[in-house]
Amino acid sequence: MFIYIKTIILVNILGVCIYLGNLKAKSFDNRVYELMRIKNALSMFKTKLQFTYEPIKDIFSEISHIVYKDTDNIFIKTIYELENNSISEAWYRAIDMNKSDLNKEDTEIIKMLGKLLGRTDIEGQISEIDLTSSFIDKQIKKAEYEKNKNAKLYKTLGTVLGLVIVILLI
Repeated sequence: MFIYIKTIILVNILGVCIYLGNLKAKSFDNRVYELMRIKNALSMFKTKLQFTYEPIKDIFSEISHIVYKDTDNIFIKTIYELENNSISEAWYRAIDMNKSDLNKEDTEIIKMLGKLLGRTDIEGQISEIDLTSSFIDKQIKKAEYEKNKNAKLYKTLGTVLGLVIVILLI
């Protein structure tokens, strides 16, 4: 009876370690995916600004619906923050409230867009979107490199750590 309980505990320890390694590895995938979604959203934002002349609030609402399928995102948070703040301040707050796998450098690049958001003419905003998109492209390349380098490492590390703990407890 004792051996069965000990075996169950050891298998659970191994499973938890493997799960934690995979969870950490998944964060690298999530970062790449989130950066690509933001790039797509900015592309849509640029096109809407250029050709439809809709208000930013309406464009953000549409982006949230199409790109993010109405899940929690920067654009929907910006809309909610617009009730009490300027567009720039709402953008900064939405980015600060956003819970994602983006790192500090990613969020700083995305915040750059807020400096001119709603303050300049359409051409100025479009050029700012282009600049932000080019920086995001660089971040996507960095994120993919880090993913390729670290994801397998964390998966293996979780498995090895789990095995080491199990062996020590035997």
